[in-house]
Amino acid sequence: MNIAVCDDEENIRSYIKKLIEMQNEDCRIMEFSSGGDLLQFWRQEDGEQIDILFLDIFMDGADGMETAAQIRSLKEERGESLWGSLPLTIFVTGYPEYMAKAFSVHAFWYLVKPIDEREFENVFAQAVREYRYLSKKRKPESRKILVRDGGVTRNIPIDDIYYIESSNRKIIVFMGNEKIESYGKISEMESALGKSFFRIHRGYLINMKYVERYSRTEVRMKNGSSLLISKYKYQDFIKAYLEHISEDEK
Repeated sequence: MNIAVCDDEENIRSYIKKLIEMQNEDCRIMEFSSGGDLLQFWRQEDGEQIDILFLDIFMDGADGMETAAQIRSLKEERGESLWGSLPLTIFVTGYPEYMAKAFSVHAFWYLVKPIDEREFENVFAQAVREYRYLSKKRKPESRKILVRDGGVTRNIPIDDIYYIESSNRKIIVFMGNEKIESYGKISEMESALGKSFFRIHRGYLINMKYVERYSRTEVRMKNGSSLLISKYKYQDFIKAYLEHISEDEK
């Protein structure tokens, strides 16, 4: 979990950092002395490195409200959700009358200076619960691989591939409703696709995701195909498949 503290007063940043450390959560804490520094970091990292943000409303230069508005604009440009997404912004201010405006830029909560330790503990616990919930919902972008289809090169989502068959100097990529024949080596595809795929036979590379059942002689795929499994590959396949299931359940 990555937490950012943005305040132009060093003593406030240090105090918030101390309060965070007192919560005994496994996290990385980053400090920013201005909204401009925070935004520069945000743009460089595409916002992926901040999960919870403590942001002072009034700072020299780009104040907290303006900074939050720019973060909102950047998220809109990327087509991201504004509510129910990271980072969770918690405004810190000595002026509670500005809190209504804070929610117009999709703040998660707010804390009024001087910060009460018990209140901080409650707000922080709520933010951590929300962060964990959102982290579980977040789906990684599907990886893709380039495959030559006749005279056209296609960018195929790896998750769409059921299995790959080797035939002479060609490979045949089987997907849900189509197949692509292309010149290439199945060994090169094996290296490119990674551990979610397994070479059950010199002629077959399968996507573990689509295994329906298996025996000592064949693997049945969810598209109905039955593929021969080498007796020399059987034990390694079982081990790899069980590891895949274990990873998938996390």
